[in-house]
Amino acid sequence: MKTTSSILIRNGLLVTMNAGREILGGSVYIEDGRILEIPSARTKADTVIDATDCLVAPGFVQTHVHLCQTLFRGMADDMDVIDWLRLRIWPLEQAHNEQSVYDSARLAIAEMIRGGTTCALTMETVRHTEEAFRAVLETGFRAISGKAMMDRWEPGTEMVGEETKASLAMSLALLEEFHGEGDGRLQVAFCPRGSRNCTEGLWADIVALAAEHDTVIHTHAAENEAQTELLAKESTTDIEYLHSLGATGPRLVAAHCIWVTEREIEILAESGTKVAHCPSCNLKLASGLAPVPEFLERGVVVGLGADGAPCNNNLDMFQEMRLASLVHKPRRGPRSMPAMSVLEMATLGGARTLGLEDELGSLEPGKRADVIVIRRDGLHTQPQVGDDPIAQLVYEHRAPDVDSVIIDGKVLVRGGEFTEFDPTEIRARASESAERVLARAELVSG
Repeated sequence: MKTTSSILIRNGLLVTMNAGREILGGSVYIEDGRILEIPSARTKADTVIDATDCLVAPGFVQTHVHLCQTLFRGMADDMDVIDWLRLRIWPLEQAHNEQSVYDSARLAIAEMIRGGTTCALTMETVRHTEEAFRAVLETGFRAISGKAMMDRWEPGTEMVGEETKASLAMSLALLEEFHGEGDGRLQVAFCPRGSRNCTEGLWADIVALAAEHDTVIHTHAAENEAQTELLAKESTTDIEYLHSLGATGPRLVAAHCIWVTEREIEILAESGTKVAHCPSCNLKLASGLAPVPEFLERGVVVGLGADGAPCNNNLDMFQEMRLASLVHKPRRGPRSMPAMSVLEMATLGGARTLGLEDELGSLEPGKRADVIVIRRDGLHTQPQVGDDPIAQLVYEHRAPDVDSVIIDGKVLVRGGEFTEFDPTEIRARASESAERVLARAELVSG
């Protein structure tokens, strides 16, 4: 992939997300993969993108996605999360091979890039995660990702399990081979699938190894009410359990965190544990809604994620932003999730969730050049009297409004078209792989 040494994004309205949350008129100058000047008085560069009448913003950072599930879009609708996993996702993931994981990851990445997402924290399945990594590196995407780790077998659930030693060995092999590849665009995380999908011994090893290698731990927690209540009767709820294992802390990103107690909110805040909020998925699976306003009031860092295509069914950050603002207002009032707070969750808050706030999430000199340009001429964004670009981004804009996408100083979308890969080929290969996966899967009837 060819690197453009300098890029000038000219004459845009710059949504910086810097410390002052400044919105500036002007240009952004990028050199060797980093933002050098904002606003810039330069008029020339190797590549010049005219952003007149456009917004220029930091690329979106998604904090919970399953690249490997994108082929299953439309195959697991209208179920709660327990049946969704048991009847569809476990069997479908078990039917994956190397090619289908690669094709699924490319489809997900292309969709996210086209919609302005430039970085994601992802959890893959137990096998063939190296193929998802290959897709990340080839497309120019930025990701923190890892294989799902699951050494606790659950008879009758059709869960794809593995042996403890094998799970650790595969995760460590992936870390050794891929961590920091693509000029740092790919980082490897430890991804225990859920609090009870791993034995306490595996959790202990994960906590120690994440500290040793200075990397992220990513898991699901407190997603389903019935399961949370059952666990509470048997032992304790997810966040308290993880805290007892020493797993909570700034390295841990816990997806969902819907059914949490007051004490667990305190644990999240006091330990510095991060939360990935997935409103579309939580609504579609009837899981409920995380108490995000309460999290933010306590200082918990919260990012946004679309989760997987079979429980959403798209990977559109604009939809997640809109829902993240709207769904909490009936309970907490119209000012409980203002547009600026939600945009922060999608950009700088997402970067903080991943420990990358010094590199990503805002338009500032020295940061990585992950930048998006958004057209403002759609009928759905008019009129612009009393112009509030932050509210427009959260409440009005849509993924097709994204005109240009730059990741690490490389232009991957320009004028709404991909510059480095062919979406027609990606779609065709994904469809072929999906048919083969479905033919191999032994789906369970409800």
